[in-house]
Parts: sequence; structure tokens; C-alpha cells
Amino acid sequence: MPASTILRSAVDTEFRDELVHSYGVSADSLPAAVEQPDQESLDFWTEGVAAMEIYACRNSCSFGPLTIVCDGDTK
Repeated sequence: MPASTILRSAVDTEFRDELVHSYGVSADSLPAAVEQPDQESLDFWTEGVAAMEIYACRNSCSFGPLTIVCDGDTK
């Protein structure tokens, strides 16, 4: 089994369940599953306050891993 398939089982709960139940893969042989985000946290980042903050700064901030503060005028 390719390493990418095994790693996918750590983040995709449905895929992990299918490997265990349909293909007989031992759950102990798979990497530990990561905790899935709860709906409240997901809503906060996609529809809540955080999404509005990001939208408000969209025109004046550049996207990238180093954008830390958006004050509306500088990048």
C-alpha cells in the first residue's frame, strides 16, 4: 500500500473506516487519526467573525504566509 494511502487514513475518517471494515486493514497498523474540527469552529472560520475580518482587509493585504497584520493601508 502506498504511503500516501496510509497517511490519508489519518485525516479522512470515512476512508479510514473503509480501510478497516472493507479491506481488513488493522486499525493498529494505521497512523493515529487527527481530530476533526467541530462544526462550531468550522463556522467561525468560514462564516463568522474571522471571515468578516479577512474580507474587510482583502483589498489592502497581500496573501501569503508572512501577512501578519492588516491595517487597511500597508502590506
